[in-house]
Amino acid sequence: MSVRVGGISGGIAISKKRKNAYSVAAPVKPSPTRGWRLGGNRNRALAAARFSQPRASRVSFSSVGGFFARIMTMGFAAAVIVAVSVGLLAGYRWLTTVNYFDLTNVDIAGVSRLSQDHVRALAEIAPGDNLLSLDMEQIRLALTRDPWIESATVKRVLPGSLSIQIVERVPAYLVHHQGGLYYCDESGRLIDRVEAGTFVSLPQIEVEAGMEKRLALLAELKRTVGEHRAPFRFSQVGWIRLSWGRGLEVQLMDSDILMCIGSENWMQNLHRLNLVWADLKRRGELDKVGVITAQDDKVWVEKKS
Repeated sequence: MSVRVGGISGGIAISKKRKNAYSVAAPVKPSPTRGWRLGGNRNRALAAARFSQPRASRVSFSSVGGFFARIMTMGFAAAVIVAVSVGLLAGYRWLTTVNYFDLTNVDIAGVSRLSQDHVRALAEIAPGDNLLSLDMEQIRLALTRDPWIESATVKRVLPGSLSIQIVERVPAYLVHHQGGLYYCDESGRLIDRVEAGTFVSLPQIEVEAGMEKRLALLAELKRTVGEHRAPFRFSQVGWIRLSWGRGLEVQLMDSDILMCIGSENWMQNLHRLNLVWADLKRRGELDKVGVITAQDDKVWVEKKS
């Protein structure tokens, strides 16, 4: 019979080989316990992470307070903006209804053909209108829709006056257009149809097809005559024609002389015509002249038939 005393991890084994004889056995070497092999700091960190307990999330009362402070600031700023906007709107409504800014005087300058009542009607203004509620740009556009108004300037003069400066279009010629007789300015631009009650005697112009590109000659001719660099006055002109063959044709009414000025280098042609005109006048032969043509560096005279 043998008795083994000890645990798993170690102890002393006693065996009884014979009666009343005991022998002491060698101590049993404990078996090594199986554990985790942790290699380096990385494995230690992974092992610690596997067995670490989750931490409870913390809420910072200072961050919550800052958030609510920002919300309150933004709300206060929005309230201030709304209050200022409402105040400005109320102030504008008060200014545009108070009697202090009622329109009492309209100063209109620059009109000669148009009447002041006509200008007021175009502007659609009346005494008692609030000056601050009037739209200056709208009034200006309404005025320039009239064919006789070249440009207009409109200004407020507080507290109750309005200043309107008009630049009228000045008729220089008459022209047949689409079966009617029209006024046109010195550049040949149409102004308005001729009416019986407003007729003004002016030279009539005719423009041959394709000569529209030479319309600028009309303004140059009018300016040259006004500067006394032509042998006639503009009041003597009966009609003017822009033609391909003879250039600028000018018919004089009192002397019944037709002058033809070539459109190419027309100022040089006019200078030569002036020299011939002066010579004919000196010799007293103008009454015999029917046509004077200055073109291509030449001047020739045709007698009346």
